[in-house]
Amino acid sequence: MKEERAIKRKKRRIKFVVKLGVFLLICGTVVFLLKAPFFNVTKFEVEGNNYYTEDEILVMGNCKTGGNIFIGTDIGDIRTRLEKDAYMASVKVKRVLPYTIRIELDERRQTAAIVYGEKYVVVDSDGTVLRKTGVMPQITVLRGLTISKLSVGEKIEAEEKVLLRQTLQLLKVMESSNMYFKSIELSEGKIKAYILDNLICRGTPENIMKAMEEDSLQLVVQELFDRKIERGTIQISGEKTISFTPKID
Repeated sequence: MKEERAIKRKKRRIKFVVKLGVFLLICGTVVFLLKAPFFNVTKFEVEGNNYYTEDEILVMGNCKTGGNIFIGTDIGDIRTRLEKDAYMASVKVKRVLPYTIRIELDERRQTAAIVYGEKYVVVDSDGTVLRKTGVMPQITVLRGLTISKLSVGEKIEAEEKVLLRQTLQLLKVMESSNMYFKSIELSEGKIKAYILDNLICRGTPENIMKAMEEDSLQLVVQELFDRKIERGTIQISGEKTISFTPKID
């Protein structure tokens, strides 16, 4: 009996040693592969960027080649750095074996620039503040708002809360309706939208949106352009009620 127990203990020790050896061999192989130059990052791919260039994205993310794709490149740090920018709605950073890091972005699109003293506050279609600038951006400029809260990366707030919300919705419709307003003046529940410097459209946001959705405003503007008319006022006063006068007030 003693001999049998001794043999069993010996077999268990042998099995343990074999398993430990296999485990250490696997660990050593994994460590060797992880540290192999074959897995060093040599390429970054950037997808979904519009406002920023690829080089700007790589600088913002502190992206550097040469580090091991598993243990020498912190994709979490890259994502965190990029997410700090207000233009980034979402950021995904992925490893693509054997040597590529892919950055997938969903950028907020700048929609309007709100006049704020001598500066412009650039916002997206939801009113999120993207940046402040002293140079007029080439997007629709909004005038007449009284800003009550302004912080980059957060939604802007104005005393004319309802009118601001309606105007941002109008700009969404504008983008999908083959229309463009250079600037919009907001006052007492109505807006004055400049198609050209001397060609304006007046009405409530709701009436102007409806006219764009039905393509009636676009038809009027096209007819004016066909007739070489670039000065006057298009008045949208109600449902399917559009008038034009060559006067501007």
